[in-house]
Amino acid sequence: MADSRVQIPEVYVLWHPACTIGASLATAIYKWLRPGYGLGPEVMYRSSPAPGAPAGHLPLPLPFERRAHGPTGSVMPSRRLVDSQVVIPLIDAHMVADPRWRYWLAELADAGKGSSRKPFFVPVALDPTAYNIPPELAQLNFLRPTGLPAGAPAQPDEATGDVSSQTERSLLKQLTEALYAHFMADLDQASEPGATKISVFLSHAKTDGTTPARGLRDYIYSQTQLAAFYDENDIAFGALFAKTLDDKLESSRTAAMIVVRSAAYFERPWCRRELAMFRRPRKWLELNGVEHWRLHPVMVVDALQPGIRTRNIPELGNAPMMRWDEGADGMDEQIVTSLLRDALLANYHAALGRALPAGPGSVVLNWLPDVVTLLQIPALRNLEKEVQVYYPGRGLSGLELSLLENLFPLATFDSFDDVQG
Repeated sequence: MADSRVQIPEVYVLWHPACTIGASLATAIYKWLRPGYGLGPEVMYRSSPAPGAPAGHLPLPLPFERRAHGPTGSVMPSRRLVDSQVVIPLIDAHMVADPRWRYWLAELADAGKGSSRKPFFVPVALDPTAYNIPPELAQLNFLRPTGLPAGAPAQPDEATGDVSSQTERSLLKQLTEALYAHFMADLDQASEPGATKISVFLSHAKTDGTTPARGLRDYIYSQTQLAAFYDENDIAFGALFAKTLDDKLESSRTAAMIVVRSAAYFERPWCRRELAMFRRPRKWLELNGVEHWRLHPVMVVDALQPGIRTRNIPELGNAPMMRWDEGADGMDEQIVTSLLRDALLANYHAALGRALPAGPGSVVLNWLPDVVTLLQIPALRNLEKEVQVYYPGRGLSGLELSLLENLFPLATFDSFDDVQG
């Protein structure tokens, strides 16, 4: 799905200095969209007055904004390769009541008009007054996190000083779905007009992995705009099992996979084949001698019972894992939302990799490299030719790089941040 239509955004989170939960929510958004290793788009804050400005002055301008007066009268430069902005105003009563901020929001909404890459605004209502902002933004669809007091200003938890976990989780879920719909919907329709919903493949061993898999399937169909491919229901009786799986896994409409890792999973050849096929990198583009490879995201749900002994399997590589807890609130939501976030980041990193100044003979990845996936790229198995490999983020640890360099002695590994400076 990654091609030239995928935008390379940076994110700006805005909140009024007097908003008591603004900083906590902004930090949660940052950690969510930047999950470590320097992955994900840049996330910047706008709350404090601009340096050198008097108290109460507006924060630094955004890249697409022009200010005629004051110490910040020039346009703030955007990072190289970035071609769009996401603006997330966390709107509470203080922002609505402050005439400077109201004026600023109206100016921001107007500044993006007429641009082919106009900013994407995702306003968040933190209390009922939020809808009284200027009409340029008031007409948009607001995110309204659950767990906030009805009819009253939002307040942090008295014990911790932070926003409630329910509110934070709800905001991140809604934000992920909004970003996915914005950045992926047009691309999906352009690549496969009239196609069905994006599928999430649920891979599980029927003997002991059906409980989490069924719960996840039901959640996907009842609470999301995705579709779940669940082989117990979705393979017709008498159909060629292998061909059906092959066709589904090769489809670009299958965006991600959830692996329910139970005690019996490693013993099931079909399960391991599903996983191996899905985690096989695919060369989606070769341009000017540069190979661009992508890997669809996989989330491993650890459903092992306490005290059960089982083997690990190499096909998992460095796929992220989440422990299944039957009694935990919102377990299905956390797993699916995390997977959707990873699908967004996979496409973001593919687009960013395409924009890098890589030289002929290079290999560009959209995932953090691991031995299992690298072995499936022919250029890295070639023991006669040196190859430059670029991967997302700011760099692996010294231990991880040492292992890869020992196993692939003709390969040089550099992160995207190394290339961008």
